[in-house]
Amino acid sequence: MAAAVPVVGICGPSAAGKSVLAAALCERLEAQQRRCLVLACDNYYRTNWDPHGRFGFDTVEAIDVPCLQQELAALRAGQCDSLRTYDMATRSISRRPLSGNPPELILLEGAYGPQALLESSPFALLVYVQTALPLRLLRRLRRDQQQRQRSARYVLQQTLLQTLPGERRFIHPLRRQADVVVRDLQGCIEPLSAQLSLILNGHT
Repeated sequence: MAAAVPVVGICGPSAAGKSVLAAALCERLEAQQRRCLVLACDNYYRTNWDPHGRFGFDTVEAIDVPCLQQELAALRAGQCDSLRTYDMATRSISRRPLSGNPPELILLEGAYGPQALLESSPFALLVYVQTALPLRLLRRLRRDQQQRQRSARYVLQQTLLQTLPGERRFIHPLRRQADVVVRDLQGCIEPLSAQLSLILNGHT
């Protein structure tokens, strides 16, 4: 039986640059003819779920963990032909088909979700992305207004009342468990790519 596909976790607070980092690393690996897939925890938010009274959607409880675990296990076994997607604007789910050969490496990125997988699906490497709050807030305002149809007032209110408390409770502790803490997205691509290549070479 073939060994399960290794998983690298990319975690950190909202708008820190997790998705950008995952995409850049995947692009670098694919340029080396290695098959990589980015699995975004944002696609596993629950539907028909009442937001938490304190944290809103900024909590691990907002993630459909069994679904995430099931699809991750199928991906690691090379037995997944489609993935769940979640529309942040409408809070609806759909499926997107996967084509081609199964991935050799999975980059799982998200603010909420990695916490629930630390024991059930150990990461080959856990990366924590740390970015200053003012920059994160600017990115979040731009993203949520353009992509999620949120007003600036809504974004600021949610950030202050739910996102920041949720980050302190659920995300900041991951920094202590991370193998690598990234503070410079541009400068980390080369060394992280080298680490991922070592993981792949050790797996094959």
